[in-house]
Amino acid sequence: MDTDVVQAAAQYAEGVMGGEGFRYVSAVVANCKLLALELEAQEDQAVAIDTDALIIAGYLHDISTVTHGFLDHQVKSAEMAVEFLRKLDAPEEQVQRVEQAILTHTTVVAPDQRTETVTEGHILYDADKLGRLSGLAVVTSLIEFGARYPNRAVTGEVLAAILRHVEERFIELYQSLNTTPARNMARNKFNNTLAFLDGVIEHLSDATPI
Repeated sequence: MDTDVVQAAAQYAEGVMGGEGFRYVSAVVANCKLLALELEAQEDQAVAIDTDALIIAGYLHDISTVTHGFLDHQVKSAEMAVEFLRKLDAPEEQVQRVEQAILTHTTVVAPDQRTETVTEGHILYDADKLGRLSGLAVVTSLIEFGARYPNRAVTGEVLAAILRHVEERFIELYQSLNTTPARNMARNKFNNTLAFLDGVIEHLSDATPI
C-alpha cells in the first residue's frame, strides 16, 4: 500500500470536511476495505482491485460537497481529487482509477447489465450505500416524520409506518447494490434495524404516547 498518498488523502479529506464529514467518509473507507477483501477472496473475480485507489477514492468521493453541495458532486469531487493527487505526483494510472471510481460512485447499474468484472467505482457505490442501512435509517425517518408532523406523537402505530417506509427504502437500495458481499452485509444491517424497531414498537404498544 502507498501509505504516504493514502494518508495524505485522509488528511486532506479531514481538513476540508471537518470532523463529522470525515467520520462518514472513514466509515465508507472501512466498508470499501471489507468489500475488497471479500471480493479478492472470490475465485471468479475477473479484475484485480486497486485497493489504494479504492481507499483514496473513498476518502475523496464527497470532497466537494462542503463548498458545492451534492448536486453532481461526483464530477467536482473527481476534479478536486485529480488536482490533489497530481500535486503529490501520484502514478497516473492510480489517478485515473480514483477519478473513475468517484465519477461512477453514484451510478446505478441495472441488474441485467452487471458482469463479473467489478470496478473500484462499483465497490465505492456499495460502500457508500451500506451506511444508509444502519440505525441511521431509523433516525433519518424519525427526523423526516418530526419535520412533516411536528405536533404528532410518536406511537407504536407511527413507528410501524416508519418501519414500512424503511423496508421500502431498503428494497430499493438493496436491489441497486453491485456485489454479493455488499448484499450480504446489507441483509445483516437491515435485520439488525428490524430487530431494533420491533423492540421499540413492542415497548410502545402499551405505553403512553411521547
